[in-house]
Amino acid sequence: MRIAPALAAALAVVLAACGGSDGGDGPSEAGGNAEPVVDGTFTTAVAADPGNLHPHLTVLAATRAIDNYLYDKLVYFTVDGEELPWLAESWEVTPTTVTYTLRDGVTCTDGTPLTATDVAANFQFVVDEANVSPVRGVLVPAEMTATADDAARTVTITTPAPDPFLLQSTGDLFIACKAGLDDPSLLEEDGIGTGMFELTEVVRDDHYTFQRRDDYTWGPDGRTAVEPGTPATVNIRVIANESTAANLLLSGELNAASVVGPDRQRLEQQYEQVTMRAVVGELFFNQAAGNPGADDAVRAALAQALDFEELMSVITGGYGQRSEALAVIDPVACRYDAVDGHLPAQDSEAAAAALDAAGWTAGSDGVRSKDGASLQLELIYNSTRGDTTAAAAELIAATWTELGVAATTRGLPPTEYNEVVFGTGSWGAALLPVNLRLPSQMVPFLSGPPPADGGVNLASIDNPGYAAAVAEAMTLPGQEGCDKWQEAEEALFAENDVLIFADETVPIFLDGVTVERGGDGPIPATIRLTAS
Repeated sequence: MRIAPALAAALAVVLAACGGSDGGDGPSEAGGNAEPVVDGTFTTAVAADPGNLHPHLTVLAATRAIDNYLYDKLVYFTVDGEELPWLAESWEVTPTTVTYTLRDGVTCTDGTPLTATDVAANFQFVVDEANVSPVRGVLVPAEMTATADDAARTVTITTPAPDPFLLQSTGDLFIACKAGLDDPSLLEEDGIGTGMFELTEVVRDDHYTFQRRDDYTWGPDGRTAVEPGTPATVNIRVIANESTAANLLLSGELNAASVVGPDRQRLEQQYEQVTMRAVVGELFFNQAAGNPGADDAVRAALAQALDFEELMSVITGGYGQRSEALAVIDPVACRYDAVDGHLPAQDSEAAAAALDAAGWTAGSDGVRSKDGASLQLELIYNSTRGDTTAAAAELIAATWTELGVAATTRGLPPTEYNEVVFGTGSWGAALLPVNLRLPSQMVPFLSGPPPADGGVNLASIDNPGYAAAVAEAMTLPGQEGCDKWQEAEEALFAENDVLIFADETVPIFLDGVTVERGGDGPIPATIRLTAS
């Protein structure tokens, strides 16, 4: 089924460990004024083995964390929204085109020069439906053409309709080199890119080791490999257990670790950190025909029964904050608060009365029914997100049970979750945080054809207000359309099409290292080791 790869974008969700605005976009202060370490080793961790390393055939966070060291991007987007040179030294943007002028002298790990034709080939690979790239239509526009002029070092991307974030989406694509694009199998276990580091050892489910490329001079905003403190070696260990990662940081065996569970408390006061923000509390109702969520009154009552402040605390382990918008992965294109005033205050009595008024009456067993059909709802959630998500799901189900709903919960691993939400459609409600950078990237998941008709509108949402505001927003370039994107999201929240109630602050704890962060985590070319 064509949509299957794109689903991972919704569920892996592109960068669950990325984003955030609490830590600033400059280097962390870890290490203070300590002397730089010469030719040292930077060691960090990922929570799962990345699998296929091809940068255009995955959106899994663990895979992109590895690819981040192998591939550069055309533009460096800071978390404050600055657009700085990287592989491209300059660019020109219109509503339907962006033309990049590439730096001169960029080379690949196999020694070949990076050409404009090579860069264009990356976009051609993504949009070729035969390649079934999950990046297509999620991270970059689904329809575009890419042309190149090697002599002028220019690449022009053209879309058939205006795209307000064409620079942000195309400028953020990992760029692979010609040999890997010609033979994609070469990129499954290795990387052929222009990054500061070259992959030298792979032990699946254990570690990935990289060596510095000393001739690297084209880093984001002019970074080079010869700057003091740049590690000679990077070792990324596969560590699924957060407690283990925390212990290794405390023992000095890791320089950086992302820890969000109970072990976080052991690290908060001892280590500097850069923080990231991501949506974790996002609730959908299946509105396909025959489901309770198709009834506006049912959605409204189920929402009104919930205590969102309590749910936020539970699902984030007390480290969360109220959600403000659907797209919060930094560097975001639009900053606004579309949620304020659109989450109903808890009122169980009013919720019960609303169901009564809508004809859902309680039977002798306490379960409500209407026209002979009982009000049954299965709430599914990603079982790999830990105890806090499971606890939040149980709290939601318990609240709905008190309201007269036959509510149950089911935790599913991502692959099975993927199949249920976008395949079988056998779900009633879903805790499903979708994390993306741009409001336009959310549109296919919130409008258009549902999975049954070959689309990715996961909850079969039909919201005319959202569609109308999106249509206007798509005609406005960049931040000029942010007011319309906010209006679009408010239309969703007003109809309880999406209930978004909690963001989590994800820290990366640092020991003896400074780093800047981007959309895929720490930016490798900015890692600098310092003496303890």
